[in-house]
Amino acid sequence: MKRLPIITHSLFAELVDQCRAEPRDPELWPLSGSIVTVPVDGQDHWYFQKSRRTTPGKYQQREYLGPVGDTELALKVGRFEAAKAGYTSRGEIISTLKSSGVAAPTGKLANLLLGLHEAGVLEKAILVGTIAFQAYGAMLGAKFGQAAFYTMDVDMTQADAISLAVKDNSLDVPLLDILKQLDDTFSEVPGIDPKMPPVSYINKDKLRLDVLMPFSGPSRGPIHSRTLKAHGHPQRFLDFLVVEPVQTVVLVGGGALTHVPSPARFALHKLIVSQRRDAIETAKRRKDLLQAQQLIEILMEDDPDALLEAHEDLRQRGPNWSKYFQGGLNALDNSTTKQVALSFFEE
Repeated sequence: MKRLPIITHSLFAELVDQCRAEPRDPELWPLSGSIVTVPVDGQDHWYFQKSRRTTPGKYQQREYLGPVGDTELALKVGRFEAAKAGYTSRGEIISTLKSSGVAAPTGKLANLLLGLHEAGVLEKAILVGTIAFQAYGAMLGAKFGQAAFYTMDVDMTQADAISLAVKDNSLDVPLLDILKQLDDTFSEVPGIDPKMPPVSYINKDKLRLDVLMPFSGPSRGPIHSRTLKAHGHPQRFLDFLVVEPVQTVVLVGGGALTHVPSPARFALHKLIVSQRRDAIETAKRRKDLLQAQQLIEILMEDDPDALLEAHEDLRQRGPNWSKYFQGGLNALDNSTTKQVALSFFEE
């Protein structure tokens, strides 16, 4: 793990401030697209040209808006162009961050995240898994090892019992409908029991979105998320992870505001999860431990209190929690980090 230059870390903080300050206008078209003027029979007309990044098909799609002389439409186009200027400026900041070594989603995964952002999904979700870990680099000013970043999955949850700093409303349409609007090859992934509602979706490129929901108590089937209009796979120990999530920006488009778990809880949760993997998930177990190790290293330097507070919460949840946590610590590959961490959490 290496430190990002302070100027790069500060630039990300500026990006977050700009994204938070940008008013969201639900009447406007997606900012990844553009307004174009097309002459038809001697009269100029406005069209909205959709971005190839967020629409299916080989050809760039256009939506007719109306004649250029429409006064009310002109005001709306003006608002769009002003918002687009800010979006473009933030995109330039993101390009600078990426060229400075900040990790960010790429390719079709980035396009999916951008589409989910423009559909209003990301602001209502907590991203977990590797996408969340990737976001911690810019947040904490760290350059993590690339081996911990690879993923073709988007894991998200919406914890109904926890108050998020977002509007208390749900998606207008089911999550699957939104995915199909972004890519019509998305389909439900059948579960082991075909009678149970699906909790995962996948497209032809093997991009996968998994909805997870926290629970405790006896084993049970999929849990419905009112906000995401989808069912989620019940996950033990997830309730610990999603306490007091933090807001961040995913580096796609002009920046996509969303929520991720606190880095300290993410690190300790990864230690626990690593001990519950079965033999066929050895690669995932190694990635769990690598992500936990790198976060623990930087947090012991920068925010030890957050680690201690998360550990105290974990310890009070029962002996199984402590058992899995201790097993994860003992399984860390880096012997120096392991010994320091063992001593740190014993104090």
